[in-house]
Amino acid sequence: MADAARVRPVWIVVGAVLGALAVNLLIWLIGRGLGGSFVYLEAGGRPHTTTAPQGVITMTVVPMTAGLVAAALLGSRWPVMVRVAQVAGPLLALATVAMTFTAGFDGVSQIALTSMHVVIAVVVAGALQLLARTLGSPDRASRSTAAA
Repeated sequence: MADAARVRPVWIVVGAVLGALAVNLLIWLIGRGLGGSFVYLEAGGRPHTTTAPQGVITMTVVPMTAGLVAAALLGSRWPVMVRVAQVAGPLLALATVAMTFTAGFDGVSQIALTSMHVVIAVVVAGALQLLARTLGSPDRASRSTAAA
């Protein structure tokens, strides 16, 4: 594997987003194969016609890209911001799991969607670790100073 310090942040973001998207689409396909409808209930109790896989694509790509790009941009100026994102990013991905339980999805869809949130949390954590190494985290700087 390439040294993290040589990997451009844009490739970390692109790789993370595309990797999570591929896994989430596979989970969606498995969920559909197991009978998941991915239909949720609207406020009035009417079933909403599913937009999956478009919804899976949008809900994976948009928040991940926005969060990772923000972390990379802020982290390039203030490396500690990547460390903050390492806590906030996965927590937000896991906290939004609650929405799948309140939206009226069937059991298979709930399990699949919950799995997708976990995938995002894990991939975001890994991508942010790579960004921390690439952008030079405060921990790395203090170790370099201590070693000198």
